Amino acid sequence: MAGLPTTRTATLAPILPGIPLLSSAGVGWQGITLEQFSYPAHETPEYSYPDHKIAIHTSVPHNLQVKRRLNGKVHHERVSTEQVIVVPAWVTHQVQWDQQSEFLILTLRPDVVRQAAHEAIAPDRVDLVPRRPRVDPVIQHLGLALRAELDMNGGHDLLYVESLMSCLALHLLTAYAAAPPRFPRSGPLPKSTLELVRTYILDNLDQSLQLAELAALAGMSTCYFASLFKQSTGIAPHQFVIQCRLQRSQQLLRRTDAPIADIAIQCGFSSQSHLTRLFRRHLGTTPRTYRLITK
Repeated sequence: MAGLPTTRTATLAPILPGIPLLSSAGVGWQGITLEQFSYPAHETPEYSYPDHKIAIHTSVPHNLQVKRRLNGKVHHERVSTEQVIVVPAWVTHQVQWDQQSEFLILTLRPDVVRQAAHEAIAPDRVDLVPRRPRVDPVIQHLGLALRAELDMNGGHDLLYVESLMSCLALHLLTAYAAAPPRFPRSGPLPKSTLELVRTYILDNLDQSLQLAELAALAGMSTCYFASLFKQSTGIAPHQFVIQCRLQRSQQLLRRTDAPIADIAIQCGFSSQSHLTRLFRRHLGTTPRTYRLITK
């Protein structure tokens, strides 16, 4: 149940002819795509792709029977919910299952994994090893988080998506690489670099900030920057941006009579409902109520 191409072109039809229940195609994600399927019994042809494929089983019958040919070897399996399978780029894969099942498909470009290893001692040794289905709570959590962002916010928080993608790339390096690269010991960001990034974020809150541009300011790869940023501030870059946007929205709610929908856009939220959802989650109230009690 892995191995979809990065776009739903004619090449997909022989593998999974059906339309996904949810897809990130067209929302602006770079380097990763997500699709959600609920699919009846099916047999795919044998195939391979230039991207890494990850299938995350979200709901399967307890007695689901699977026949899989992975990298030329045939396996008969009982697959359970919460299992995942990683099919590295160019590895041949063919699978047959006998009952309705639900799963997510993540497609990850190999250059994303190579970039994650940029600061490693051996950054070129990032070949991933094909493995049979296994329980992997990290991949499960990251896949479900990406699905939630796509489902609830339309996938518009690109900084959050890039952060999850970076975490996924690092996990693949440490858990699935043939020879996991070793990373140098790291410390917090220099104060000048942290202040440069912080100022840039505050000056561009109304824009669609991306992890890559913040990392470029620091002169680092996205994964390395995200790790050092968290060491320096105690929170991930996307969480820091959310805090800044919420603080800016509180100021505008107190000091202006601008419509809440306009404030949401000025602060970089995708919509008023996006602002309201995060406002309630982090502050325990709604923007409207906050304005009433603080003005």
